[in-house]
Amino acid sequence: MLIVIPGALPTLPVAAELAKLLPERAPTLHGWLQAATARPEPFDVRAHGCTAFESWQLARAGYRPEPGLLQGAGLGPLLAAGQAANGEPVWLAELVHLALGTDQATLLDPGMMDLRAEETATLLETVLPLFEGTGFAVEPLSPERWRLRLPDGLRPQTASPLAVAGQRLNDWWRQDAQTRPWRRLLNEIQMTWHGHPVNDARAARGLPPVNALWLYGGGSPWPVAAAGAEHVFTELDAPQRGGDWAAWLDALAALDAQRLRPLAGKNGLPGAPAELLLLGADRKVALTLKPRGGLLGLLPAPKKNWSAWWSHPA
Repeated sequence: MLIVIPGALPTLPVAAELAKLLPERAPTLHGWLQAATARPEPFDVRAHGCTAFESWQLARAGYRPEPGLLQGAGLGPLLAAGQAANGEPVWLAELVHLALGTDQATLLDPGMMDLRAEETATLLETVLPLFEGTGFAVEPLSPERWRLRLPDGLRPQTASPLAVAGQRLNDWWRQDAQTRPWRRLLNEIQMTWHGHPVNDARAARGLPPVNALWLYGGGSPWPVAAAGAEHVFTELDAPQRGGDWAAWLDALAALDAQRLRPLAGKNGLPGAPAELLLLGADRKVALTLKPRGGLLGLLPAPKKNWSAWWSHPA
């Protein structure tokens, strides 16, 4: 049994304080951490071009990074499943909000956009004429994203919007000559959407305006491997990315009671061998839980010093 929990590892500045609350808020997980053998590893978002959870999803699906591209490039064909059969590289454009500060711009977490299909259709209709004669082409995939076709020879290295969200865009926004055609088109799109009725309606609903597209993907389609029988619990992912630790603790308590506890045996541990994969922003930890059989099962299990990796860099 494999259990994958994205967002399970809090950022290091708050990890030690949250660790103190685990015995009360997540007693099942706490017991598992005490009993498991842990293998922590660092995770470099910039080197992968995607989050740790996206990296795991790509690896599970059988994607291997292509020469000159980051692993996150595979999100293009993965998220456009069923519409990427012609073998062309698949580029995506996420409909996003760029928040402009006094000295920097940041990308709002795409999970907060709450886009409606009719909004996306109207925004697309407004900007379709801008694509004519540019070498770019666009088609809708979902309310959140479109598929783009880029001019021949343009294959930038980009990162997924979830990997970039909340960080300084200057660290991710390429300003080289190769991407100038895309920046020019994007600037025209942004001007067209400024003050758009769709965004006025979104403001009335208390939602941020759609004021940009985030380009990412670029990988070529591959035969996607069938999903396994793992349990994937995503309840902690959004509050971890947003740094909302009160919401994270509430979600953790619910996950522990509703998801993990039913998988535990009488002694609180899984009745069969289990693997846990806990994912965070900059690290991941694989945990192995093995039942103690025979006479060992009658004795208290030795407790592992899990806080040694929970509150420190991998």
